[in-house]
Amino acid sequence: MVPMRSIPLRLVLALLICCIVVPAVGAPVVFAKKDLKQQASSTKADVKRLTEQERTLHKDLAGIEDDMDALEKKIAGQEKKLAGLEKEEAAIGEKRDALEARRKETAKELTVLLRKLWPIHVLNKTQRGRAMESWDQADREFTWLAAIYKRVGVKMEDIREQNAALEATMQEQKKAADQARAELAAVNQDKDRLLEHKLDFNRRIAEVRKEKLSKEEELDQVLAAIQKMEYKLRREAERKAEEARQKKEAEEARKAEIARKAEEARKKAEAERLAEKKTAKVEQARAKFTLMPMPSVPPKKAVGGLKGRMPWPVERGNVRIGFKASANPPHRGVGLAVHEGEPVRAVAFGKVVHTDTMRGYGKVVVLVHGEEYYSLYAYLAETKVDLGEEVEAGQEIGTAGYFPELKGPGLYFELRFHQKAINPKAWLASLK
Repeated sequence: MVPMRSIPLRLVLALLICCIVVPAVGAPVVFAKKDLKQQASSTKADVKRLTEQERTLHKDLAGIEDDMDALEKKIAGQEKKLAGLEKEEAAIGEKRDALEARRKETAKELTVLLRKLWPIHVLNKTQRGRAMESWDQADREFTWLAAIYKRVGVKMEDIREQNAALEATMQEQKKAADQARAELAAVNQDKDRLLEHKLDFNRRIAEVRKEKLSKEEELDQVLAAIQKMEYKLRREAERKAEEARQKKEAEEARKAEIARKAEEARKKAEAERLAEKKTAKVEQARAKFTLMPMPSVPPKKAVGGLKGRMPWPVERGNVRIGFKASANPPHRGVGLAVHEGEPVRAVAFGKVVHTDTMRGYGKVVVLVHGEEYYSLYAYLAETKVDLGEEVEAGQEIGTAGYFPELKGPGLYFELRFHQKAINPKAWLASLK
């Protein structure tokens, strides 16, 4: 956080005005807001200046970074060279160890020769050849001694050469070690210089960023105070706008509900009107049939005696719409679902009084059975009787067609007595 003493006095005064005067007076709010905006503008300028300074610092330090890169490459080369020197020193040490071992081996051989030669040398000095038994023996001893002396001389010369080589190797090793120490000192010195550059680079960047962060925190405080003021000034306008929006939505919803109910009422009235019109036309057609003279029906074929035994108009059918005169619109007959092309047969002896289309029922056949009984067969695919023709019970009068309410093949069947629809359930042999 920014220390309190770093916040300008005018910012503190503006904040006090914001907290104390804003709720009551409008003019001080404007002045305080103006003062805060000026402070924010000044702080933004400081932040921008520090940002540019940071960028400039990065540009200026680009050269230092190049020097640091070059120095790191130099250190890497020095370390590589130092590793080579250390490897060379190790090789010289191995060479020195090998020479030292050879010198020791030669000295050991020389010691053995001298131990053998010394007693003979002492004997010759004391007896001066008196112990020799013959000239041949003396000659052999002389030749043997000469060979030993020669070999001793060779070993002595080997030791001198090996000592010289060993001394040269030790000098070479000392030189390599001194050079390696010098390279190590140079590497350490360059590393110290590189570390110093990096620390200085980080210090300068940290100082600029710290100052920039301080200014940004100060700017955040000023902007927060401005936002608080603007919120208080804006809140009332937003509330009124929300109230207006809600009022508008409520009015639109009320109008939409009124329109929906009006449309529903219109559709319902239209449906009722069409139903009434359809019912009236059907009733007119039925009334026309009832005015026709009843055919002469033999007693054995009279419908009155078929109650409960009347055959079904189709052999294979399922009741999907039942008789219900109290429904709206009323169901004055039954709807049967059948197979397509199913034969439709007369339920009793009668006379054809209608074999044509009837609006709302498709192709229709109406039979009058005497005693003021009528049967109606609707939604036929085709009719097979003529107007005025008499038909027997079970005679095919047509084939079943498409029944709209069942959305498939079907038959609408209706029974009437004295112009009033009666429930076929009481007349048909059994319900399927």
